Amino acid sequence: MPDTYRICEHLLPKDKSYGDFDTLGFNTARGVFIGVIKAVTPPLTVGLYGSWGSGKSTMIRGIVEQLQKDNYLTLVFDAWKYRHEKNLILPLLCALQREHLSRFEDSKDSVQKVVTSVAFATLAGFLKHKTGIEIGDIRSTLEIYEDGYKHYKKYDDQVSKIEKEYKEFIANLLKKTGKEKLVVFVDNLDRCLPDIVVNLLEDISSFLSISDVPCVYVLAMDKDNVINAVKHRFQDFDGAHYLEKIVQVPLKMPLPQQNSKGSGSAGRYHFMKRYEWGKLYKNDSSAGDTRDAVYKELAGVDSIFEGDLLGNPRRIERIVNKLILLETACLFDAEKNPADVSVLVFLLLLAEYFPTVYASLKDETDFNFLRDHLQMTNQIQTSPFNQRKTRDAMQPQATIRNEIIFNAYCDDKKFFPFLKGFVKLAEVAELQNRLRQVKNYLNYIG
Repeated sequence: MPDTYRICEHLLPKDKSYGDFDTLGFNTARGVFIGVIKAVTPPLTVGLYGSWGSGKSTMIRGIVEQLQKDNYLTLVFDAWKYRHEKNLILPLLCALQREHLSRFEDSKDSVQKVVTSVAFATLAGFLKHKTGIEIGDIRSTLEIYEDGYKHYKKYDDQVSKIEKEYKEFIANLLKKTGKEKLVVFVDNLDRCLPDIVVNLLEDISSFLSISDVPCVYVLAMDKDNVINAVKHRFQDFDGAHYLEKIVQVPLKMPLPQQNSKGSGSAGRYHFMKRYEWGKLYKNDSSAGDTRDAVYKELAGVDSIFEGDLLGNPRRIERIVNKLILLETACLFDAEKNPADVSVLVFLLLLAEYFPTVYASLKDETDFNFLRDHLQMTNQIQTSPFNQRKTRDAMQPQATIRNEIIFNAYCDDKKFFPFLKGFVKLAEVAELQNRLRQVKNYLNYIG
């Protein structure tokens, strides 16, 4: 094997299509999402909801790949790149011009018109629904009426101008490119600061949903993070209801599905494909290949790839990167020690999601205690409830070998399912010694 590795590189090869290289079983969901986007009548906003690392960006790539084949005009706008802008609509419009109109000389005027109007309206506050009237400066009721009328007339004229120029801009865009519908994907919105998130949502609700504009907006976001951003801006506002008024069609990223190209979960299959990609393998493993032993070893903890901790592409990516880092440093060799791969994954996840428990593993007693609790997850009589009940009946001064592990087992709702996912490890001979040895490797990994 070469001395170079692919670490922190995307798995999807540039010469492969999304549909032909679906390691997560997302093709079915992709087909559903494409069908929805094609079927809806614009203007309309679609929400593509999913937690960080659930595969939204890769899913967008797969959707765009197919839409372009079907003669749709698309734009993928990365909101994170413009996170320092107060209003994201301006760079979004400029991105449309740059991607699709820059080669047409006679399109510059229409672009300049709408961008100038939007910039002026944004600076003047027309789109923020403010009167701008200082009551203390008004001397009479008549002046209040006259100034108010002038302001709202100016506001109405400006909004009408924007609507007209925006329609012309999109019409010109589609005419020049020979397309019938524009689909704009806004990605990484939930990574921006709360005020930026709300500003873009306000822009969409106020004038990007202008009637008779053949454009669909797809907002890829972590729904809970966006709701929290709305609450940050408007503390007494219901963030969920606010989002519902803007997003007409909610879609949800799936968890990795059952793998159709081999036995086991898609998560485990994706893990191995990422490992092979990182190790610069050019061909799939064949019968008797050392990689087969690694894949078989992970079968014992297959359920962990379907749950919250590893049922997420980015989390799988992070764990595989750490595994390859250990191999790069010559601290571990998965293919020479396949039996320890699941132990290593167990400890990596333990360190990341249960750091207090991980830090408490110091001597043989602690590792033995952890092994015992792995075994206990398959026994009804040693359920977390029964263990807590037994502990409460003991004398207060009675000691337990490791109170941190015990309390996590009894009281942490995520820790017990985590252990249960690795229950097969309890069958490993001298597990406590292997845990200690593998934990020593991880001293060099943050």
